[in-house]
Amino acid sequence: MQLLRDVVVLALDEMRRDGARRWLRLAVSGLAGDVRPGQTVFFSEDGRHAPRCRIATVETASSDTAALVAKFEPDDLAPDAGDALTVWSNETPAVSVGSGSLVVTTRPFLYRIAPFEQCGATLLVEGDGIDLWDELRNGLTEGRDWSSVFLALEPARLQAFAAAFPGANPYIFASMDMSCGIGACRSCHVNVKDSKDGEASCRLGPWFALERVDLVRLRFASAPFI
Repeated sequence: MQLLRDVVVLALDEMRRDGARRWLRLAVSGLAGDVRPGQTVFFSEDGRHAPRCRIATVETASSDTAALVAKFEPDDLAPDAGDALTVWSNETPAVSVGSGSLVVTTRPFLYRIAPFEQCGATLLVEGDGIDLWDELRNGLTEGRDWSSVFLALEPARLQAFAAAFPGANPYIFASMDMSCGIGACRSCHVNVKDSKDGEASCRLGPWFALERVDLVRLRFASAPFI
């Protein structure tokens, strides 16, 4: 596990709420330079945390501050301005999103995906009047191949994609809820066809080649798309 920094929360605001579940943006000092937009990191709050609080996405990073976005369940403890956080990462992704990439997602999951736009990726967000499959077909006629396409969709939609595009092998987002940050608890393991032990999303994810992933079993795994 790679310790990044001990940081201080400067401010926090609520991005959205769904019942008692909240999505909070944490502005922190002392982390900039160690992270990149879209990266998954983990944090603890001076020994008081619930596991589901520990995963966060780097939204922005400047020379002085960074912004982390995290989902908080009803029983999770949220930090306050002035609290100290210890932030670390064990992420060694096999593939990264960058310039020339096309990332396809839905609005509820956009908070995890929008930061990749800062890395030069093009975002395609499902909305009223947008047929994702038609848009993908159009995108591929513009000189893009499947190795530059990244899908952040619910497992059922990924199965529908596989049926609509037989033989296509884009990357899919499978960043599961993580409890330990090193893969030991197996809560983040993705079922893959070429390894009976699966792959730990916290270490090798969040992007996996679609042809490797067991999409049926992914539907019954911990919810990675909210």
